[in-house]
Amino acid sequence: MSTTNHSLPAVPPTKKRFDYNEFVAHYIAYLALVLVVLVFGVLAPDRFLTLANLGTVLQNGAVLCLVAIGLTFVIIGGSIDLSVGSAMALAGVCAAYFTPQLGVWAFPIAMLVGGAIGAVNGALFVWGRIPSFVVTLGMLSMARGATVMLTQGTPVSISLTSPYNALGNPPVPFLFMLVAAVLTALLLKFTTFGRYVFAIGGDEEKTRILGVPIRGVKFAMFILAGVMAGTGGGILTAQIGSGSPTTGIGFELMAISAVVIGGTPLTGGMGSIVGTVVGSLVMTALANGLVILGVSTNVQTVLTGAVLIVSVLVSIRRGRIRIIK
Repeated sequence: MSTTNHSLPAVPPTKKRFDYNEFVAHYIAYLALVLVVLVFGVLAPDRFLTLANLGTVLQNGAVLCLVAIGLTFVIIGGSIDLSVGSAMALAGVCAAYFTPQLGVWAFPIAMLVGGAIGAVNGALFVWGRIPSFVVTLGMLSMARGATVMLTQGTPVSISLTSPYNALGNPPVPFLFMLVAAVLTALLLKFTTFGRYVFAIGGDEEKTRILGVPIRGVKFAMFILAGVMAGTGGGILTAQIGSGSPTTGIGFELMAISAVVIGGTPLTGGMGSIVGTVVGSLVMTALANGLVILGVSTNVQTVLTGAVLIVSVLVSIRRGRIRIIK
């Protein structure tokens, strides 16, 4: 008696669709860095492609990277912080004021001032229910005005013999950036807080239904961004030897560009610290190369804005936005 085989035919594996946004998020920063190095390497190989210039890029990029790392958490969470440049200035000035009494121990004051500014931003955003764009735009003006009033428009100099100046000497800024990058990368990738940040940026309503403490996470995101801005301001103050009321003007544009180039879309929900580090190197190498070629600062500002627009153009997740406003 013959038996009939009724087994179902094997189902061929489904071919994975190419995800453009995922590809951009993973590789745009690296492609941009290679492009910048190639362009300036061809135009000025004897000045750009040197070990001394590499050290300059890493030194200058450390502060930008520190600020951009904090901003990465805010942007992944679907918000924005436009006050980081002004927070840098106020934090740096406060640290400079205390260096005669505290020396290098004035540095934590810069971090505390930055964290306090972030806490005010977060509180107004979370509990005041004011859009983060509006809150941080207002804080940009308030913190800058407070810095000017505190200094009367004059830089607060640090003594050449102060141990605080050591924070600005190579390779200290780079080491600060390296430690911060490692710690925040671990925080973002392997902790509950990091998963909550991604979830809030991905779909806040579903995250709220799951019982995630959204308000607390958002508040913590802005504090972290403020602390990193204060850290960057404290180190920059050591590098230039004074707390200046003009420190960080336009820095928020540079930091946002670094984050977006690093693969973190302004729509939130995805991103990485490694990408932000590479994006910061792209922005710093671009500025460095333009200086080497003798391009004016006005043209550099135009190009920085153009880089931000192009980065958003290629990385924005349009499927998550019903209407572009």
